[in-house]
Amino acid sequence: MKNYLGAVITFIYLLAYKLTGPWDNSTHYIIAGILLFTTGIPHGAGDHLVAAKIASRQNLTFHVKPFILFYLGIMLAYALLWYLSPLISFIIFMAISVFHFGDMEDISEADPPHRSLELAKSVALGSGILGFILCSHWTESVEIVSKMQVNIPVTIPNYFLLISLGFLFLGFQKKNSTHFINTFLTLLVGYFLPLIPAFICYFSCCHAIYSLRGMKSQLELHFLELYKKLIPFSIGALFLVLTYMILVSKDLQVYPIFIFLSLLTLPHFLLMHKLIKRPK
Repeated sequence: MKNYLGAVITFIYLLAYKLTGPWDNSTHYIIAGILLFTTGIPHGAGDHLVAAKIASRQNLTFHVKPFILFYLGIMLAYALLWYLSPLISFIIFMAISVFHFGDMEDISEADPPHRSLELAKSVALGSGILGFILCSHWTESVEIVSKMQVNIPVTIPNYFLLISLGFLFLGFQKKNSTHFINTFLTLLVGYFLPLIPAFICYFSCCHAIYSLRGMKSQLELHFLELYKKLIPFSIGALFLVLTYMILVSKDLQVYPIFIFLSLLTLPHFLLMHKLIKRPK
């Protein structure tokens, strides 16, 4: 069951939603917040641990303060870009989401003949995951994205959903078959949920869980030991998101949360893609 945690939790969510719902948005937001700050935020709160591990492996020095300044600097620069050009910022967010969900940072550079194929599969997988979530909840997606001051088509052809499924299966990798099946089932069940729970069930119960498992293995720590180390930076992220929400919105809205996730994702992705060379 632990290998299919995302699918199980999403199914339980759907079952509860169908039996006791429909729920108002506040209920979805509360559950999404719990999942986000249980696994979603923590999966990026260990980047300093990973960077320190890599530095140690390469006989380099590592200091937390410059690392934090790097993170905050990237976030501030990206926030400024959101202010100046929401469209470019949105495109960047979509691109890094595709790369990150497709796990491009896991591509080995040691085997050039196969690297192009792995790259293509990763792009296809990330495109399929993101595309399926968006296309299957397009009306809700348009409502959120339009508030970011980005114009996207109000409607899309039905076959776009089939295209996203095609990309999803093109991204199948036998070595990660269990992860793929879990992700596919999570997306499939999420089809019958509203956008926010469908996204958060994938993000927190599939993507974040796999990232935490990889971090646990790389850092050679027990899960509880790792999780304790993630708490301080997770609390810091919580403080940042609350400050951000107070500054940009007088009431609870979804679109600023997605923008804030993009601000966190960019430095996280840059670190993972540039610094981490996972052992085979």
